[in-house]
Order: sequence, then C-alpha cells, then structure tokens
Amino acid sequence: MNKLKQGFLGLAILSMAACGLTSKNENAALTVQEFNAKMSATSNYTLLDVRTPEEYTTGYLAGAQNMDVNSSDFASNAATLNKENAVLVYCKSGGRSKTAADQLRALGYEVFDLAGGIASWRASDLPIEQVKKEDKESFTLARYKKETTENAFVLVDFHATWCGPCKMMAPHIEAMKEKYGDKLTVLKVDTDKSMQVSKHFKINAIPLVKLYKNGKEVYDKTGYHSVEELGALLAKNI
Repeated sequence: MNKLKQGFLGLAILSMAACGLTSKNENAALTVQEFNAKMSATSNYTLLDVRTPEEYTTGYLAGAQNMDVNSSDFASNAATLNKENAVLVYCKSGGRSKTAADQLRALGYEVFDLAGGIASWRASDLPIEQVKKEDKESFTLARYKKETTENAFVLVDFHATWCGPCKMMAPHIEAMKEKYGDKLTVLKVDTDKSMQVSKHFKINAIPLVKLYKNGKEVYDKTGYHSVEELGALLAKNI
C-alpha cells in the first residue's frame, strides 16, 4: 500500500512539474531562431511592431504592423486584431513587447514575443525592411493618429495614383500648403499604401479630404475640391 501511495505521489509531482513547465513556456519569449521558425511554420499570424512610429521608420520586420504599446489607444486598437491569428510581437530590445504580450494575452490572443527585440534580429543578420523615401505617403494608423493630434491644423488628402480627380486636385492641395506654410500640416495619404488607415475609416471613395483642428476632426468630405473650396475651408478654420 505504501509503495502504491508513493507511486501516486510521484505521478502527482511529475504532473505538477509538467504543468508548471508548460505554463512557463507559454509566456516565455522566443529566441530569434524560434521566432523566425514560428513565422515560417504559421500560416495565419499577425506580426506586430510595438515601437514608436519614428522607430518603425528606421527598419522593421517584413509584414509588421506598427502599433505603439505606449500610446493611449493601444488596447482599443489591439482589440480589433483577428483573434483567429496568432500574434507575433517585438520591440527594440524586448521590454515593451513583453508589456504588449501581457496585454494581448489578457484580451484572449495567442502571443509569441521576440526575446531581445529587433536588436537581436539585426545581430543575427536577418533581413530588415526599410521605409523608402517614395513611401512617405504610406501611413500606419499609429502614425496617422500621431500626425493629426500633434499638429494644430492638419489637412489630409486621401488619394491614389490611379484616381483622376485626385490628380486634378493635387495642385490645389500644394497651393494651400504654400499659402499657409508652417501653420498648416498637409498629409498626402495614398490609400493603396495605407491599408490600415483605409480600413479604419472604411474608405470606399476618393478623393477624400479631412481637416483636423487641435486634434479634433472638423471636416470630412468625399469628392473633388476646387482651389476655391479648399481656400474657403481653411480660411474659416485657421
């Protein structure tokens, strides 16, 4: 009987140890090799860069969305991610991605965190995507919100290279930029290169003009705008 009890006790201890090990591994950060292998082996996943928009432009992992973990709207933006996909998250060196991973797990996501962040990825000589100069009209939602909240007056021109009315309106936008100089920030958002922003605003027609005043949207209208219309709009608000 004593031997039987000892056997059950041994099994219980092994079971507890195994459970403890599983729990630890679920929350452990992955090495660069493990993280890279996870991306290769997972067909549906969301790759999240939780650094600032400025850091993101210095180089990022291919396919990564930028969502600053320290921004006030991180939780609300994170809640919109597809919960059927695993989330692979990284930052500069691992600190912020751990914070993001904890928040994402609390929201019910399966999360894998890169130990050492993009710094360890670079050190392993793995590929890094660079933001090209011609991609300055490509906006993540985080960058868009930063630009429209940190500048006093922001005129946003949503357009695409194939859009005829957009091309006709482009000189009018430039004229407003020249007229108001430093008083006005002009964002030219290519909807084809800024899918995260396009989906957020559910944009289905362009050109689209928005105006922000001290962080608040005060104008939103789809369609071609003449130089007179734009001039009247800005004269009324600036």
